[in-house]
Amino acid sequence: MNPRTFRGDAILTTLAMVTLTLVLASVFISIPITSAEVTELNVPPWVVQGETLSVSGKAAANEEVWIGSSFEIALPVSDGKYSREFNGIQFPAGEKTFSVTAENIKNIRISLYPVFWQTIEYPQEGPLNATNGTATISVSFPVTWNGITIDISGKKNVKVYGDAADDATAVNLKVATSKKVIADSNGNFTLDISTEGVPLGEFLITAGEIEKTVYIKTPVFDTGSPENPYPSISGTHYGAIIPNKTITVHRLYTYPCPGTGGHSEYIRIENNSGWNVTARWDGYSGDWHNITFDESFTLQPGVEYNYTLITGSYPQIIHQHVANVTGGAITCTEFVDANGKIYKDYIPAIILS
Repeated sequence: MNPRTFRGDAILTTLAMVTLTLVLASVFISIPITSAEVTELNVPPWVVQGETLSVSGKAAANEEVWIGSSFEIALPVSDGKYSREFNGIQFPAGEKTFSVTAENIKNIRISLYPVFWQTIEYPQEGPLNATNGTATISVSFPVTWNGITIDISGKKNVKVYGDAADDATAVNLKVATSKKVIADSNGNFTLDISTEGVPLGEFLITAGEIEKTVYIKTPVFDTGSPENPYPSISGTHYGAIIPNKTITVHRLYTYPCPGTGGHSEYIRIENNSGWNVTARWDGYSGDWHNITFDESFTLQPGVEYNYTLITGSYPQIIHQHVANVTGGAITCTEFVDANGKIYKDYIPAIILS
């Protein structure tokens, strides 16, 4: 690397940090938000935590639309203090606002990391005192100071902390973001929102006067129900599961063919280290579609886990050797049906959750 280039980058980074610090220290930054009239807002009913939420809608042609997203969560109080870190919150490039509102508190402060490879605490001078037990911190980006424009984008770890109100046992926290998009010449607009760092539960999406609720669900390994699950027969499946994200498992669901009692009777999951877990079916009573493990366990992304699955009645079958599914991939090494016939393209339709 050219030493002059390195020194130049360092100077620019230092200048950006100084500018950002001065701006944040001087004022709460807030862009007045005015949005075009929105006539349509489309969101999925749910999304798996960590995946991308696709938002679309319709407004006046070529107009600005502010798309908001927010969640609320109750934080426990310990020794008079509260704290919560949300890792991997995605800050999109371009005009946006970010706010945190807390109730039942004395004060509040937030930190962002990384910002030019450093942690920024805000307010700079110390925690913001609450009024009647409530306080809001709101910032907007990009910011411009003395002709220098600075934006914050990418994944950030956001920590919210402070002192709780006297005798408070919980702090109510609302985290909200809003992003400006421009509708096209037909009035259509879209925005992809990362749900990494967003807690499980309700996630509110707004545009104009329209509000929609999306439910953030626990990551699962779900093969889905195949379009044609036939032919189907019970037997023993051997194969491998490769998750693409961390999945906590405490039960196995087996998709039955319509009108049948298709189910799993035994499951064993293991890896090359010698670790394994097994569970058995309890029969046609209660929640008979599921097998519940005695203790929950975690499947790690990119690790291959071998499975042995014994089914009964008529479970749904994916007639492929390898299938890319929600949460990763699954293969069929061998399937031995109830009559002793062997197949290489019988993947069981299951959910690990």
